[in-house]
Amino acid sequence: LGVETHSLPLVYLGYGMFGGLGWGLMYLTPVTSAMKWFPDRRGLATGIALSAFGAGAALAPSIIHTLVDSFAVAPQFIGECLLTSSGGGETTSAAASLQPLVELSTLSDGSQVIATNSPIGEPGTPVVVATEADIAKSAGSAITTGPGVYVIGTGDTGIAKAMASLGALYGVLGAIGSRFMQIPHPDWTPKRGAMGKDDIREDPSKSVATKTAVVESNNTGLPASYVTTQTKQFPLLWFAVFGNATGGLALLSSSKLMLTDIFAGVAPEIVTPAFATGYVSALGVGMALGRFGWSAISDVLGRRNTYAAFGLGVPIVGMAPYLCHAVVDVTSGCASGTGGGEVWPYLMTFYGGSVLAITFYGGIFSVLPAYIADLFGQKHAGAIHGKALTAWASSAVAGPMGLAYLRSYSYDNAMQDLLQTVEAHDALALNRSFGVSISDEEAIQKLVDAKTLTIEKLMELAPVGTVDPTPFLYDTTCYMAAALMSVAAISNLAIRPLNLRKELIQDRK
Repeated sequence: LGVETHSLPLVYLGYGMFGGLGWGLMYLTPVTSAMKWFPDRRGLATGIALSAFGAGAALAPSIIHTLVDSFAVAPQFIGECLLTSSGGGETTSAAASLQPLVELSTLSDGSQVIATNSPIGEPGTPVVVATEADIAKSAGSAITTGPGVYVIGTGDTGIAKAMASLGALYGVLGAIGSRFMQIPHPDWTPKRGAMGKDDIREDPSKSVATKTAVVESNNTGLPASYVTTQTKQFPLLWFAVFGNATGGLALLSSSKLMLTDIFAGVAPEIVTPAFATGYVSALGVGMALGRFGWSAISDVLGRRNTYAAFGLGVPIVGMAPYLCHAVVDVTSGCASGTGGGEVWPYLMTFYGGSVLAITFYGGIFSVLPAYIADLFGQKHAGAIHGKALTAWASSAVAGPMGLAYLRSYSYDNAMQDLLQTVEAHDALALNRSFGVSISDEEAIQKLVDAKTLTIEKLMELAPVGTVDPTPFLYDTTCYMAAALMSVAAISNLAIRPLNLRKELIQDRK
């Protein structure tokens, strides 16, 4: 409803608050139940439960793209303008004689409308200019008319209808799944027992001891209030989750953009829209495998050691900018689209490294419930798990905001450098295409804020051979994410096991 009515508060209320509440209920409940049914294999149990969470991320991209494309309607196309027809801000008589160009006027708020003297289009109609780069980013959509001028408010992205369809589907699946959710009786134990069937048959006394140990394991634990206020382990674990989650979110939010913005530009014959969609699905598969695999491994390796292994994500995220810079360097002397062979090793390194790092991100949350149960006991693990997941929620709020600020800072610097390049090449190019002087900083800033003036459009006006700054926009984001993941690794290594009996006595005092 918020997307359909273009209401940001409704988006925050529905997708943010209500969606978050539903997600939390459907996430925590099966995890806590699974650990109680498998007290001797908590890591494996949570891994199986949460691998479905990752599998959904693998299947969702293709489903979402299919739904969006089926509901999408192309916006009304007016025609080409000076910027999209010439590629450099200078028209040719041959191009001008083929078809009339749309004349545009730039308003005080930075938006553009059709000018009164335009040979085509209704004067005063709000429009947006889409370059070839903009159309390429919208690959798979209903837009087939190519670069040019489009009327604002026409067409349909299909997102609102796709989200409504997904919401109905997820609601039905959640309601069905809830009917099968149960927790064991307080005195219940697995039939086989933690020590194995043969051992119990040989010595019945071991069966009693095993049953007692399992029952005590499920019914012993520190209260959540005590854990969060009286232990050092909880804040350390919180920071370990926060740092790793922020780094994982940075990778999730930036990796596809890096793939399409950087690799697609130098090797379009390889990085096609289908390749990009497959890459997103591969990230989902990696997350599912990480949730199942790392949680099962943690039963053998140990929770703390498994979290330490996630520190391998630091060099992966930190070296991502190097790969992007190397791609630009090796293809700088090649014609557009001819560097596929040279790009391939870097592309596969980026592809494989990011998928591996995403397995760590998935493993963080599947290992966490068992980690909590090992540290603080199983009895109140569900409540403690909910409090620990505030680290994830915090990373989802503070992380993107901070990383968006860093990218915005890099973007503004890149825009300033490009503006200087365009001015040195042709001081009147900006005036011809956007109706503003390059010395009018206030007007230019309004164009940038309105997304009327972008890096892609400035590259159309820049001289041939100008290096596209897009590959360098993600440097600070990756470096900051790697730094936070390093803090997370250090926090995890500082965690020491608790003496539960001693802490329980201390809690009762």
